[in-house]
Amino acid sequence: MIHVTKVPSPLALLAGGGTVTYINQVTNPGTVALNNVLLSDDKCSPVKYISGDTNSNSKLDTTETWFYSCQATLTKTTENTVTASGEANGLTARDSAVATVVVNVTIPKLPNTGLPPSDNSIPWNIVAPVGIFAVLALFYFAQRKQIV
Repeated sequence: MIHVTKVPSPLALLAGGGTVTYINQVTNPGTVALNNVLLSDDKCSPVKYISGDTNSNSKLDTTETWFYSCQATLTKTTENTVTASGEANGLTARDSAVATVVVNVTIPKLPNTGLPPSDNSIPWNIVAPVGIFAVLALFYFAQRKQIV
C-alpha cells in the first residue's frame, strides 16, 4: 500500500496569479517496504524529493514519511493531481491526491451604505484622551462625594 497527500501553499492567489509550492507526503500503510517509489504530477514538474528516508536504504519503510515538493506558476484556478507509486513482491501500489488553487481571489470591500464619505474625520488622538480624562474625573468626584 502507498498513501500520498498534497498541500498547496498558498491555497489562493489574487488576480494575475503567482507561484505555488506543493508539498507532497508519501507514507506506506502496508506491511512491507516499497521499492522504486515515484511521484508524478500532471501540472507541476519536476517533483523533487526533500527528505524522509531515515535509514537511507531507498525503500519507503512502513515507519517513514517521505516529503516531496514542486513549484508552479499559476495564472488561473488550477486543479492538479499527484500520483505516487511503489513496488513490493512483484506488485505495484498506487495512490493519488488532488489539490485546487483558486486564482482571482478578490479582497472584500466595505458595503455601499448609500451615504457619501464624510470629509469631517474625528480626531481620535484628541477625543480618546479627553474622554478617558473625563471618566477618571467623574470617578474621582463620585468617590470624593461618598467620603464626605
